[in-house]
Amino acid sequence: MEPKKLSHTVLAEGEATGHAHRAVGDGVALYETAPDAVYLSAPLGAEVVHEEHRPITLPAGEYDRSIVAEYDHFAEESRAVVD
Repeated sequence: MEPKKLSHTVLAEGEATGHAHRAVGDGVALYETAPDAVYLSAPLGAEVVHEEHRPITLPAGEYDRSIVAEYDHFAEESRAVVD
């Protein structure tokens, strides 16, 4: 799949609060490379902002967005960790 530039820079939306992790900065862009697979282009660096914590500073670079999964051994299933 050819990477598709997205019209937003939301890295993850909160399931319960409606808040979102957003990348902000000059030249920042988010690209979809497959369903549920994206990477962040931050040629001059970026900040990841969220309403519930301080910004996280990223140096210039290209970043894969990964969704963390947790495994429930009792239910024998995995699920995405939600915010």
